[in-house]
Amino acid sequence: MSRHRQQNGPLLAEPQALEDYFGDLLDAPEPAPAEQEEERPAQNPRTRVAEAPPGPRSLMRDDILEPADTPVEVPASELAPVSGPAAPPPETPVGPTYPRPEKPFSALVIEAGPLTLLAPLVDLGGVTPLDQLNIRPTPAHSPWYLGIADSKQGRVQLIDLAAIVTPSDREYEPDTARQVVFLANSRFALACRAIHGTRTIDPEQLRWRSERRRLPWLAGVDREKMATLLDLTALHGSLEAGDWESGQE
Repeated sequence: MSRHRQQNGPLLAEPQALEDYFGDLLDAPEPAPAEQEEERPAQNPRTRVAEAPPGPRSLMRDDILEPADTPVEVPASELAPVSGPAAPPPETPVGPTYPRPEKPFSALVIEAGPLTLLAPLVDLGGVTPLDQLNIRPTPAHSPWYLGIADSKQGRVQLIDLAAIVTPSDREYEPDTARQVVFLANSRFALACRAIHGTRTIDPEQLRWRSERRRLPWLAGVDREKMATLLDLTALHGSLEAGDWESGQE
């Protein structure tokens, strides 16, 4: 996977950082109720408001309407044959839908690349230190493909999560993973730099994504906590397809 080579700048310290990375991919925030009401200028009680002149009368008069069409009888021999019912219009293809939780949920806090990530616990199969796995490197693979390992989950393919989540304008830094997160019911596992426990996530506090033609694994961001929510089901599908940049149409 190609990355632009440039000097890594420091991460922004304010919630605007996630906006700079993914702002154009997120749904527009809903306007506050106060912003929806326009301010009305105060009127001077002594100022008279001129009444609008009455509008034009309706032009739909009998004397200017076109005459009604007179039915004309056509001989049966001149009628075109009826070829059956018309075909229904083609259905517009509908893209995949991404359900959103309605209640607070627990997520594992993961550090990978330049981001803090939130992985819903319901989609995880476990965690373990990277050095406790017997990893068999596979030759002729990219640096982010760390190899194959046997675990309690079975044989898994180990992917460096930093390569997936690092924005294209920043340089991917390999060899930083120290922990492994297993996806539930998947042949993939994700290597990350650190795990920082769990956190309860309120869906109302997230800024979600509806359109996911790019980066389908990016479900939304928590601007207050400076964290990115992962859609692990979509990420699993992207890894199976071999492309985590584009969404599945």
